[in-house]
Amino acid sequence: MKKTRPQCGLIIENAKGEILLQLRDDKPGFEYPNCWGTFGGQIEEGETPQEALIREIREELDYDVESPELYRVYSFDGYDIYMFSTVNKKITLNDFDVREGQRAGFFSREAAAKIPCAFNCREIVEDYFRREAVK
Repeated sequence: MKKTRPQCGLIIENAKGEILLQLRDDKPGFEYPNCWGTFGGQIEEGETPQEALIREIREELDYDVESPELYRVYSFDGYDIYMFSTVNKKITLNDFDVREGQRAGFFSREAAAKIPCAFNCREIVEDYFRREAVK
């Protein structure tokens, strides 16, 4: 199904410099089944991108993200994706209750380059790691 509303996504970085990604479901008719992507979703009418992100992460991970930083807006297939990031040096997979997708995983730059990605996730991940390397 073609998306028509703006989307939001989050990259959470842990102490090892790895980022959290979501393994998408493998269901009939599901776009990019068994591929990895960022957690997030659609921005609803009347929501700011940050409000939508906080809601989506709570729904998908049962996690309250504090002070996410908007780092870039990507245009993809007729809609915009507002990408946020946050760093939590103490976070582990045990801090999440994954409620959407098959599971979550943390990936290094090298590991992320080897996985199948959904939508424009590869571009987003590569851009994030490039951005962090420059800091």
